[in-house]
Amino acid sequence: MKRKILFLVGSSIFGVVLLGGIFSFSTPKSVLTSLSPSQGIHGYVLESKGNQMPAPNRPRHKPKGIPATIYIFPVVNLSQVEPDLKASFYKSVHAKVVQVVTSDSTGYFEAALDTGQYSLFVRVGDLYYAAQTDQYNHLAPATVKPSVQTYVELVVHYKATF
Repeated sequence: MKRKILFLVGSSIFGVVLLGGIFSFSTPKSVLTSLSPSQGIHGYVLESKGNQMPAPNRPRHKPKGIPATIYIFPVVNLSQVEPDLKASFYKSVHAKVVQVVTSDSTGYFEAALDTGQYSLFVRVGDLYYAAQTDQYNHLAPATVKPSVQTYVELVVHYKATF
């Protein structure tokens, strides 16, 4: 008999697999302190495609992790970008880039950052993509607190229908 037990500790998940009485422990990337920054941002770039309209007896497609380039800026307001004709795409961002990171094949990325507020854009071709805003019109905002790894999910959904 095969069982999977998950324990939630803080913001990290530790998996314990029970298989025929043998224990095996696995630790996700975000918990590996020797490789991970102690303060900053980590998370996934996910892509949502296809028909996402809810319908009876039809499950929604889950977004999948994708490799991508993420541009991190000090928090950016809508007044600081030059929009493209397509919604959520921007030709330019009028702010200095703090850091550029790349997600792996599962979409996972991490960046060591100082305490503060940041905007995260996914590069798509020669455009920047950011679909979320907050009540202050900040694009794709994320806050880094002292000694904390802030978890974010950047969902790219321009190929989806809602």
